[in-house]
Amino acid sequence: MNGLFARFISPTNTDYPLSNLVADAETDLLSYFQSDREWSPNIFYTVALQLLGFRYFIDFENTDSFLKEVQIPIEYGNLVENLYHLLNTRTVKGNLLIEQLVSDGLIPEDNRYHFFNGKSLATFNCHDVIREVVYVESRVDSDQDGLPDLVKVNIIRPRYEGKIPAVMTASPYHQGTNDKASDKALYNMNVDLEVKEPHTIQVEEPQLELVDPVGSAQLVSEAEETLTHINSSYTLNDYLLARGFANLYVSGLGTKDSQGLMTNGDYRQIEAYKNVIDWLNGRCRAFTDHSRQRQVKADWSNGKVATTGLSYLGTMSNGLATTGVDDLEVIIAEAGISSWYNYYRENGLVTSPGGYPGEDFDSLAELTYSRALRAGDYLRHHAAHVADLEEVKKQLDRKQGTTTNSGMTATISFRQTKSRQRSSSPMVPKTGMSSPSMYTKCSKPFQPTSRNTSSITMEPMSISTTGSPLTSVRV
Repeated sequence: MNGLFARFISPTNTDYPLSNLVADAETDLLSYFQSDREWSPNIFYTVALQLLGFRYFIDFENTDSFLKEVQIPIEYGNLVENLYHLLNTRTVKGNLLIEQLVSDGLIPEDNRYHFFNGKSLATFNCHDVIREVVYVESRVDSDQDGLPDLVKVNIIRPRYEGKIPAVMTASPYHQGTNDKASDKALYNMNVDLEVKEPHTIQVEEPQLELVDPVGSAQLVSEAEETLTHINSSYTLNDYLLARGFANLYVSGLGTKDSQGLMTNGDYRQIEAYKNVIDWLNGRCRAFTDHSRQRQVKADWSNGKVATTGLSYLGTMSNGLATTGVDDLEVIIAEAGISSWYNYYRENGLVTSPGGYPGEDFDSLAELTYSRALRAGDYLRHHAAHVADLEEVKKQLDRKQGTTTNSGMTATISFRQTKSRQRSSSPMVPKTGMSSPSMYTKCSKPFQPTSRNTSSITMEPMSISTTGSPLTSVRV
């Protein structure tokens, strides 16, 4: 018994840590194990509470009374079962006891998968990792230059000889933001309200034109660019990195070191993120740099992908889920936008997102178009960006509180004109991929079949108004 508890505490010097736990108010645990006293439920709970971080003589002295207060979820009985439940119990710090023990060295960081209760434990070294950059060839050409737009992908992955799952964060902010341009584009909100007559608008049927890969490239075995710096990591991704998940950070179209225009909220933006998942599964190419001369495969990927993200990042996860792309197993979308219309408009009134007065779709595009942060890209592509932004502004009806911008309206609620076929295979994880119930499962959509250009047609949506002029927009 003493060896079992000592193993939980320290793999080497067991006497000292055992002597610093107590069996009761008069006996330390080491002395108890050296005696011939019998094991009892009270002693078990007294030791268990201490392992969970409660301090005897300070937090509690009467074990039975304290158990009623903290409601520890372990019913005394079979010792092995009791220890299993104890390892699954949260400590005073909030983490599971098994996680606390692993961080204390119970299992070494051997860059191998160790599972407890179906979850991968933190046994991967997060310091000696592979940091690389690739440029995924998307299936969109948003700037109409005749070449598929390249999307920069920053990768941090543990050193592991086998194949591993990936966690992807799609964030237009990740490569930096153009705050000065965005601030100049903000609108004055100190204006009088106007009387708005009830009316109906018809949203054009949006289409997504896909382009084929262009040219050939030499296949090389590994990426050539090292990821030296990222603006910020996502803490959930850091958590999963130690558990054997690759971390991918993708800023997308129109961002620094990627190509294309900033197409906030529309299907082209989502498609480019989707193509990163396609690359992880061998359905799209990635190059070592912008020359497109050498391509690299994700031969380290087992194909299974989860997405993470808060706010705009969560919005992109929601968008990816609607595509039903194969091998996107789960999304963890925190506070994502489900209606772009309701983000900037409310019942016919122009509104501002909380904390960002005067923002609209065009100022958001200025903020996230971080290609402009590269002087050379600014020189070559600023005129195209301005022209595209003017088209966006034409569709923003700030007087009537409506919009005909397809990126803003069509993403409110769309239905694919082809029926969606739900995946027949269960969500069985490959190496290291778990699927807690809090996650959202994605299903398969129809797939465009043309090898040249294809269109995904969404049913048009009408926004009609009746009744009181100022409160009548109904979506």
